[in-house]
Amino acid sequence: MHTIQSVAERTGLTPDVIRIWERRYQAVSPHRTAANQRLYSEDDVERLDLLKRVTDGGRRISAVANLSNTELRDMLAQQPPSPSLPPLRGNGSNGANLTSDAIDTILQLDPIRFEAVLNRAMLDLGSVGFMMQFAAPLMQTVGHLWRSGAVRTCQEHFASAQMRSFLGRYILDANTDPQGPRIVMATLPGQAHELGATMAGVIAAQGGWNVIYLGPNVPIEEIAFCADCKDARAVGISISYPLEDPRVSPLLRELKLKLQPDCHLLVGGAAAHRYRDTLQDIGAWESEDLGQLAAQLNHLR
Repeated sequence: MHTIQSVAERTGLTPDVIRIWERRYQAVSPHRTAANQRLYSEDDVERLDLLKRVTDGGRRISAVANLSNTELRDMLAQQPPSPSLPPLRGNGSNGANLTSDAIDTILQLDPIRFEAVLNRAMLDLGSVGFMMQFAAPLMQTVGHLWRSGAVRTCQEHFASAQMRSFLGRYILDANTDPQGPRIVMATLPGQAHELGATMAGVIAAQGGWNVIYLGPNVPIEEIAFCADCKDARAVGISISYPLEDPRVSPLLRELKLKLQPDCHLLVGGAAAHRYRDTLQDIGAWESEDLGQLAAQLNHLR
């Protein structure tokens, strides 16, 4: 039998997440000692490890907690490899404190403190470093904690809304070159998570592009109309959640057909790699991270 600390070390889950999965989702039922200490069997450890790997791949714990171990193994066999989360870091010794403070303010649903943490991180890292080294890894971690059940839906929505508002102001501040090449930023129909597109918009504006930001859930014909109307040199699409959406590949193909031949299609986000075959087939550019996006935009410009 194993203690919760031993299980945490073997699975990579935190003790808090293990307790949440037990209480809220009945994922395992550990033995209790007379002193009420949890003790986990090898079967429990294997099950928790399977659940962690499945949720790391993008599925919510609430959707898989009641599946059998055999079903979880089958799911993992069909699951594309998920890119590892980038490390959260800051510039100097204050970085760890900023990250810890950001997570704490999200859990506490405290908008004033969260805004203050974001301002401190922006001053510490600069605008591009803020997004690439702090904001993007932070929000990926929040998404991971949400899928694992350690962060509630309202807390994940709070973090996304506050970050989106914060970054939206920087798009306007940096979007000062009316003669710069135009890029349209949006997400596809069914893709309501727009934070990746917002971050990409800031990167583009910082690089001298004139950004036309349309937001989430935009119909294909409207994206294409905007790109044509504004003579855009590029269209940027963020694909983040849901991770597996059968509508995405047909929508990408439709969008590419509707764009002018000299308008480049750039696609990024947490789920973009899952549609790599489609992107290669239609001649779209895949941006694996914000650093690569910045380099691609600089090349196109």
